[in-house]
Amino acid sequence: MMEKEKTHLKVVGMLALLEGKEEAITLLDYIQPEFGATLQAFLESFKKEEIPSQLKALRAQESFSGIAEVHPAWLVEALKRESPRVIGVILRHLPSKHVRYLLEHLPKRIVMQLPKLVEAFYVPTEILNLIRRRFERHFVPMRISRQRESFGFHQLYCLKIEELELLFRELGLSELALSMVGSGRKILQMVLNRFGIQDAKEILHRIKRFSPQARWLLKDAKYSVLELNSDEKGVEHFLKELGLEALAKAMSPADSFFFEALKQKLSPENAYLFKRCMDEQALGFSPEKGTKRKEWVVEHVLDLSKKGKIDSIRSGESKREAA
Repeated sequence: MMEKEKTHLKVVGMLALLEGKEEAITLLDYIQPEFGATLQAFLESFKKEEIPSQLKALRAQESFSGIAEVHPAWLVEALKRESPRVIGVILRHLPSKHVRYLLEHLPKRIVMQLPKLVEAFYVPTEILNLIRRRFERHFVPMRISRQRESFGFHQLYCLKIEELELLFRELGLSELALSMVGSGRKILQMVLNRFGIQDAKEILHRIKRFSPQARWLLKDAKYSVLELNSDEKGVEHFLKELGLEALAKAMSPADSFFFEALKQKLSPENAYLFKRCMDEQALGFSPEKGTKRKEWVVEHVLDLSKKGKIDSIRSGESKREAA
């Protein structure tokens, strides 16, 4: 279940409990079976007297959701310029995974000065909004990840951090499969032996599926593999780097502002790697090939969405277009 769906169920459950537990339990008769166990667990865990404060906390977290869309590595640098009390307020309204990362990477002297959790919680809404707006100025404005009426290449930054990581891996698998179309059995066996059984089967499946692709794309993918650094860092790093290379080949020199927005979702290591790949592709960029590459990336995003591996990104008219 996606985090967004869990939050929605939490709100529904808490609002229902305000009418009494017996009334709230009747919701289970109307909810989809796959959500029933989660909602029931929420109904059992909530205490009526705590609901108002929890609803306020969820509302505050929603207002800070734009900051939560930025990779925590970039937040560390911006937080170093803030006072411990302001840092405490911001941490209180970020996802737990961000908080863990930030506490591990902020200087120890700052962490030792952070206020207690209860102090950071009781902050007037006006002050919260002021802190949020001032802190957001450190970053390029982004629309947070929500269901959209349409989705295109330049909305990639609307994907969550973990969704982008998954996309890079999928692009890497496809780029590798493209590069191996037409390869002999020995080469296939040598390469596939480095992957797990599931990945090897998927690569073979994609090789067959991608055989009709344009010759320039197959050749371009071979260059993608050859252009990677030869450092031995493991299969996962190889696929991610290959995926970043494939994405960079879709970027035109005019996409620099889009890169700045997307960069905030990437770790600094991935951002620098992506920028290096973009710079290498800039001189020989072909608009026609770039357009095909953009379509290729969007196809992978939509495929991941259909499989339920990322949040829904299209609805309404765009779904009819896809059909």
